[in-house]
Amino acid sequence: MTQQPQPVFDEAAIAASAPVALYAFPARAWKRDEYAALQDAVPALTAVSEPGSEAAWAGDSVEAMAERYARAIASREEAKGRPIALFGWSVGALVALEVARLLRERFDIAWVGAVDIAAYPQMRAALARAPALDSAEREPLDASLQQWLARSAMRDLWQQTLGRMARAQHDMFLREVVRAYGAALPADGPAAGSQEHTLWSRVNCLRLGIAHVATDEVPAPVRWWMSQEMSASPGVRTEGVEVIAGSDHMGVLADRALHAAVLRALEAVETEEKQAGVRIQPA
Repeated sequence: MTQQPQPVFDEAAIAASAPVALYAFPARAWKRDEYAALQDAVPALTAVSEPGSEAAWAGDSVEAMAERYARAIASREEAKGRPIALFGWSVGALVALEVARLLRERFDIAWVGAVDIAAYPQMRAALARAPALDSAEREPLDASLQQWLARSAMRDLWQQTLGRMARAQHDMFLREVVRAYGAALPADGPAAGSQEHTLWSRVNCLRLGIAHVATDEVPAPVRWWMSQEMSASPGVRTEGVEVIAGSDHMGVLADRALHAAVLRALEAVETEEKQAGVRIQPA
């Protein structure tokens, strides 16, 4: 059984005593540098990650990650009494919403910032409607998959990810990855940035998002942000969403317009607290 690393908090000194705690969750649990540019612009931001957790992340779930992060945040914030804001990009946004649900009874969750949450419910619905592969289609694709895994240095990670997929999603993988790539399936991993590692991390993000069925209840006020690229995707709803003009999915976290929006959201919490007669002071 893969041992699960413990959450690590990456923050500037100012974050520990900021009037509002801001915790951000990466889409890829080990990759805290997803928030490097945002952290430079918003020094109060604390990135929560699990370095060295790729093997565990391959078989993880949104719910399990959220439980670990919620416990760790509760331990840090118990004595501080300050409002908490939560932030996530892509799958990290699903984690942020779930953490808010777990913490809301004990802490003041000021807001949850969600950036580029993919249309996972629509994906689940599409998978439910898709016809299953018959044996004549599945067997040669499975054979190709096994041949590829046999030469892949990332075989264990792929097997963890594939093993956690429901049958319909596994069929989608066979159709849209194994069949689509054919002989060009990358086997240049496991280095970060290699074609194979990039493909695996995207596939596992999709697995996590599709498997997570969120409750209809919103656990806290949500500030929705979206890259312009994501807003143009078929079926994506943009009502109540601030679209970051000119941005794409992979670059939106480095966009200055998003940085400014996050700073405004934090300042709004401080203003509301002061107007309510509550004096916010550093811990």
